[in-house]
Amino acid sequence: MRDGLCPCIMWGATLWLALVSLCILIWRPTLHERSHSLSIALHLLVGLPFFALAGLFIVNDVSILHVAAFGGESLPIKYRFAATWAAREGPLLMWVGWMALLSWLFRRPLEGEAGDLRLYQTRLRLSHISTLALLLISFSLDPFKPTPQFFFGSGLNPLLQTDLMVIHPPLIFLTYALCFQLTSIGLSSAYLNSNEKIQQRTLAVARPALIIATIGIGLGGLWAYLILDWGGYWAWDPVETGSLLPWLALVGIVHLRTRPGKVQPSIWSGGAILTGVLALFATTVTRAGGVWASSIHTFVTNDSGTLPENVFGRLMVLKDNPAATEIMTYTTWMMILIGCWFAIQRSEYRNQPLRQSTVWVSAVPAGVALIGALFFSNIEGVSWDVIPDALFVGFLLLPMGLAYQKNTSKPDMADSDVWSYSTFTSLPLHGILTVLIFVITEDVFITMIFAALFLPLYYAPSALSAWPWAAAGVVMGLSLAWAQMLELPVAAFMLVTFVLPWLLAPTQEQDSPSIKSRKMQLKLALWGSVIVVNLYLVLTWVLLISSIDAINFDAHELYGAPFLMGIGVCLFLYTRRKDDSTQNLYLLGGATFVALVGALLYPDSLGADSSTPISQQLQRGHIVWFSLPFLLLAGAPVGREVVRQAVKAREKGTLLRIPLGAHIVHFGLLLLLLGHLSTTTLVDRGDASHRISLVKNEMIVHEGIGYEFTELLLEDEGLEVGDGFVGVKIRIFEIDSEGIPKEIGEVQPGMLRFDAQSLPRSEVDTLTRLTGDIVFIFDGSQSNALMQTVQQDGLDSVELVRVTIYVLPHSHAVWAGWGLMIGGMTLVALSQGKNGSLPSNQDELIPSEEE
Repeated sequence: MRDGLCPCIMWGATLWLALVSLCILIWRPTLHERSHSLSIALHLLVGLPFFALAGLFIVNDVSILHVAAFGGESLPIKYRFAATWAAREGPLLMWVGWMALLSWLFRRPLEGEAGDLRLYQTRLRLSHISTLALLLISFSLDPFKPTPQFFFGSGLNPLLQTDLMVIHPPLIFLTYALCFQLTSIGLSSAYLNSNEKIQQRTLAVARPALIIATIGIGLGGLWAYLILDWGGYWAWDPVETGSLLPWLALVGIVHLRTRPGKVQPSIWSGGAILTGVLALFATTVTRAGGVWASSIHTFVTNDSGTLPENVFGRLMVLKDNPAATEIMTYTTWMMILIGCWFAIQRSEYRNQPLRQSTVWVSAVPAGVALIGALFFSNIEGVSWDVIPDALFVGFLLLPMGLAYQKNTSKPDMADSDVWSYSTFTSLPLHGILTVLIFVITEDVFITMIFAALFLPLYYAPSALSAWPWAAAGVVMGLSLAWAQMLELPVAAFMLVTFVLPWLLAPTQEQDSPSIKSRKMQLKLALWGSVIVVNLYLVLTWVLLISSIDAINFDAHELYGAPFLMGIGVCLFLYTRRKDDSTQNLYLLGGATFVALVGALLYPDSLGADSSTPISQQLQRGHIVWFSLPFLLLAGAPVGREVVRQAVKAREKGTLLRIPLGAHIVHFGLLLLLLGHLSTTTLVDRGDASHRISLVKNEMIVHEGIGYEFTELLLEDEGLEVGDGFVGVKIRIFEIDSEGIPKEIGEVQPGMLRFDAQSLPRSEVDTLTRLTGDIVFIFDGSQSNALMQTVQQDGLDSVELVRVTIYVLPHSHAVWAGWGLMIGGMTLVALSQGKNGSLPSNQDELIPSEEE
């Protein structure tokens, strides 16, 4: 498509082969039934561009610009391969390859599709169309363009020259590819009105997606723990947080089957579509360089002047960027998918199925990518700037417009006892309020999510029964106010729109089950598993869009604390569902008392940086006391449940049982969260007390641990990567009760020098103990001064160095919990199909789960 392809026609031809193959697969989605070998060949050809680019990196073919810019003959083979996804082109082609693989793996009919050929073919076509959009974006980036004369690349980013970066990015993009498979399921089911066994179809993909996402995010945390100078595995970096959003959506989906009552098919479709939206949003966070300027992960960046203060405005600033087609396609894609959710909600409200042909509105992003590849990436002087911003907003309404049908009748709302927005007024409040929110906030993304949450509440026959949507809206309004994205009066107005039914609906006398009843406690626990996750998703998304200039670490921890408490309460109530319900309340009351006493009287008693203030009234210790007692309270009953289920599994002769796997996941989650409180929430990484100056051959005692700097290390040979290493050798001592030191280990933190990139990389060292890790980080700001001293007076002349030290008790709980979660999720995925959906009758819930 671009003139630059001509010198590298052989490699550029792989893109064309992939394009032709995709067109054939879209035309004949069930080709594998006629010609198995031809179908395999076509799917392989779709992934061929990635393998070609990876091969060029492995052989270090510097005639290709992408290789010359990021490869290197001195790199080990594994890092040459990892360099494939160093910029924009490689990850996209890898994503295309994953999509091709998954399309092949899911080529056979899923549950409920065997008797519905059109549903089956539509799902496959939608999957291939998603792949087509990604491939057309790749055309616009021209991954095989030749290297111009006299070009010298800077090489691979030092932070990517690690073993974990060989594994972590592919798993994240595999997760996103699985999210697109879910989106195809959701769209095909909703638009073809084929809801039979939609739960089974969705879970068949969501469960493996959740496993891959958990592994991928965990490996990313491990990379940060070992490579970055954070001194931890999680810092609420925007890219980290972005990858967490699809994970939370997947968790919400797999817990829908445990929600009391019947789950409407539109909820399954909406959840599946949401995963695709969040995968695109997370990708945008990483690849829209300059929008989230606060992220250390944003290796693809863009420099510009004064930027708008909202996400959509910053995305539009990138319209004249060379990679604008990619960002504009992602933006269009998100708008179209959310617009499809709007159309699904309206069709359900009007009791009229969507026209099946309108499902192809999902091909619009591929069309946008094609236009970008043909015109805006090929003609000099022509850019996306000629397209008004309003067009991208208009894509939100396109699915509703195409699905509009005349002479539709509204459902009968004759029951005066049921309050709904439709019976309240004939005015189109959903449209009026959405426009009003946009006028007040001037923020497209806030308005879009407001509409996505408000429409189900507005269209609900009984607004009071649609309380989960109102709860999500309330959390959104509160979060926007907490993040200072909305003034308090504006946030209050948003809250009122969601709680209006409870303010205006007539009081209804009905018998509500007592909280003391076992049935009510079980209902709360089962609802909580869905509600807590999804409300936390809303909070996390709001805090992410507020972090475009600076990460608000404290806000994530503070506002997330009630949700951690909610997790503990739900797990406690569910795993004690057969115990005395009154005793459950006493135990929860005791935990509440402990939390209040601890927060009010002993906020600084938890050690570490518990006394560090995060506001004028609150310390880190307060945050931990909000949730710690409830997480600890849930530990014993959840552990007991794991043992019970293991015994039952042994009696039945198989470990492949969903309840066993699910409770292993829950126990792992508790461990991880408890470790998180100790290693992240209680540690203030900006506190200067963690930076310690060590005098040579003198032991410095800090927080009961002795540290002795013994030697400065300089190395420039025998390094796997980098051009030189500067570090220090430190002996660590444990001080007993009598003040006698006992050596417990030695570490060598330092920094690697990369001359080509003019960037150093921290080489973190860790002392692992039974009680947790001690992390040592060499202070890179002293490197130049140390080098000057060494050059003038020799190595032995260095008498003082600075090191940052973090003592992280219970850090092993994080990694043990992560491992248990992966193991439990794998058991659930392998066991799926053995247990059906939970019945809606609450009296049957317990035996269903206990079988």
